[in-house]
Amino acid sequence: MEGGSGGGDGKAEVNNNSGSQAKADQEKQKVAFYKLFAFADRLDIALMIVGTISAVGNGLSQPLMTLVFGNLINTFGSTDPGHIVPLISKVSLKFVYLAIGTGAAALLQVACWMVTGERQAARIRGKYMKAILRQDIGFFDTETSTGEIIGRMSGDTILIQEAMGEKVGKFIQLCSTFLGGFMIAFVKGWRLAIVLLATIPAIVIAGATMATIMARMSSRGQTAYAEAGNIVEQTVGSIRTVASFTGEKQAIEKYNQKLKVAYNTMVQQGLVTGLGLGIFMLVIFCTYALAVWYGSKMIIRHGYNGGQVINVIFALMTGGMSLGTHNELTKDPEGAYSQLIRLQEGSKVDNEAQTSDPNRMDTSLDTDRTLLSSGSRRLSMRRSISRGSSGNRHSFTIGFGIPGPVDIQESEVGHEDDHDRPKVDPEKRKTVSIRRLAALNKPEAPVLLLGAIAAAGHGVIFPIFALLLSKAIRMFYEPPNELRHDSRKWALVYVGLGCAALLVIPVQNFFFGVAGGKLVERIRSLSFQKVVHQQVSWFDDPANSSGAIGARLSTDASTIKSLVGDALALIVQNIATIIAGLIIGFTANWKLTLVVLAVSPLMLLQGTLQAKFLKGFSADAKLMYEEASQVANDAIGSIRTVASFCSEKKVIEAYEKKCEGPLKQGVRLGVVSGSGFGFSFFLMFCTNALVFYVGAILVKHGQATFEQVFKVFFAVTISAMGVSQSTSMAPDSNKAKDSSASIFQILDSKPKIDSSSNEGVTLSHLIGDIELEHVSFKYPMRPDVQIFRDICLKMPSGKITDGAYASLVALNSSSNT
Repeated sequence: MEGGSGGGDGKAEVNNNSGSQAKADQEKQKVAFYKLFAFADRLDIALMIVGTISAVGNGLSQPLMTLVFGNLINTFGSTDPGHIVPLISKVSLKFVYLAIGTGAAALLQVACWMVTGERQAARIRGKYMKAILRQDIGFFDTETSTGEIIGRMSGDTILIQEAMGEKVGKFIQLCSTFLGGFMIAFVKGWRLAIVLLATIPAIVIAGATMATIMARMSSRGQTAYAEAGNIVEQTVGSIRTVASFTGEKQAIEKYNQKLKVAYNTMVQQGLVTGLGLGIFMLVIFCTYALAVWYGSKMIIRHGYNGGQVINVIFALMTGGMSLGTHNELTKDPEGAYSQLIRLQEGSKVDNEAQTSDPNRMDTSLDTDRTLLSSGSRRLSMRRSISRGSSGNRHSFTIGFGIPGPVDIQESEVGHEDDHDRPKVDPEKRKTVSIRRLAALNKPEAPVLLLGAIAAAGHGVIFPIFALLLSKAIRMFYEPPNELRHDSRKWALVYVGLGCAALLVIPVQNFFFGVAGGKLVERIRSLSFQKVVHQQVSWFDDPANSSGAIGARLSTDASTIKSLVGDALALIVQNIATIIAGLIIGFTANWKLTLVVLAVSPLMLLQGTLQAKFLKGFSADAKLMYEEASQVANDAIGSIRTVASFCSEKKVIEAYEKKCEGPLKQGVRLGVVSGSGFGFSFFLMFCTNALVFYVGAILVKHGQATFEQVFKVFFAVTISAMGVSQSTSMAPDSNKAKDSSASIFQILDSKPKIDSSSNEGVTLSHLIGDIELEHVSFKYPMRPDVQIFRDICLKMPSGKITDGAYASLVALNSSSNT
């Protein structure tokens, strides 16, 4: 007994040590972030330096704007109307100067980082191709596949390009905004800044908790849909067996059971996401309530002024809410870049080995092969990630750190690889009926109505917040007694607004989650029923393979959901925001509102460009590098021929030549995107300057008041910016129509032999005589191969023998060969 125990302990210790060793090896394989830029040349280094300086300057523009804005508020609040225009003109001129400087910095930031990212990524692609081609033939037989390598070259290198391109500039910009906002807040009013600083952890915790919960729920949903997808793969992959044993009904029942689980997960995901987002918005509004209440105390006790308080609030909120996450994708030990670094290091070893000890060459190549295939036994989920996969956006702020319309679209991760999906005829796309799409969700009409009401409430919250903000600004210039009373009142109103957000956002997400989940479940169930009852020859078409059908059922249903359900929520929310903003604006001062509306197209353009920056300007590099990937695919697919003729150099030259066009296009895109981004900042500051200058003129002539100016500005501006940003999050209509056409193509198809149909005559008495007379047969997908030619065969009932059956099988087999 003791011996057995000792042996068990020894085995456990060995397993533990091996696990620790594997973990240590994995840690060693991780690549440091700075190694991303190991292939930069002098021009790239210069571009990165200029891009970094520009990103810092661009990031500081938002905190600097809060300074100008605080100065503007003081000028409006403490200046006699008769002398206000010259003073406001000076402040507006500061906006123009800021517009010019920020526009130039934003242009250089985006252009420099995108250009250098494109250049270095192209260089990495070439070196990765060389590293692949220098492997021995056995590597391609046992360690990896052509699809695996192409997936990494087209997928992981895109991630590398993003991580070393505009995302770096964005990260530096946000860090600069963060530090600049806090510095300005503490310089302008350290007492108020310290109090508000205590709320930052609550905001961070709320945001992080929301993100964690969303990720966890999304993972559960993906797992549930993956199980349903497995049933599709198994059923379609063995459809002949399923049809032979009439197992269609059983497969449909199993599939529907999995869809039920996935539906419940989607509903829970909607509710939890809404609660998380509602709590986050509650924390934000409570922070503003604290800022208004305590800021009033600072005015009464320590001589702060209204502009100073607003300056501190906006600077802190701008800085605190600026930091996003910069994914260091290079930490994936199985990613292309991690492998490339190790392969390049291995290459140096090889070069040394060739000059010092030729016998060491084989060992080094074996090491390369092992390192390169460290993750080739499982397909990386990241390989199919392109720019389109970053479609889920969470918009929390609109300038000055003011919370803006929030729209979260949960998308389902399924078959992202579009290569399996059939191309949709543009004519079919045009004929897709929106009414028919909506009819699929008709049973959930009451649920959609309740969700739309909640979405309208969600949309109204932000114009109301703008109204409260203008009231607070005006309140700061009241006498102390009134200020003390009003500060408590408006602080409680802010808290109430946060509670309203906590109510309507979860309701909206829950009801649209129910409607969307039902729509996805219904579309998938109907489509799968139609698929399994198709004639067997239908599955011989490559467009109807198990992978293609799985991709269509996985992605098309969720895409249609985004067009019908999510788009409806977005439309209702935007309409409510616009109506509420216009009502507040025209009620306050119709003349200034007309001026703001006149420049609103510029605000919409600016908001759209800003949202595009948050998504990323880079085009889908998979499409741009498609021809280069084809060269790599052909070369690796016929690697023996390439190696036999020593054509590796020619292949690399051809690959690099195919990369030249996309590289130039990417550089042009960087310059154009940078120009657009810089122009967006120029527009924002210039429109602000114009609106406040016109407001000063109206105040001088007694046609507007201090409070009305800010009421109109915040209400209409927040509405316009919110609509522009949320509209940029709208689903791609062409993609949705393609998915709709794909689904309707399945639903409208009529199988030649429908096993689900009960039509026809049921014979009361059946005699099992079988007779074939002059039968000729070819498989539909192999029309050039004759299977049976003029076969005559008679099998009387009860007389079939093993010999007759064997003869029939032999005929079939001989025809196939």
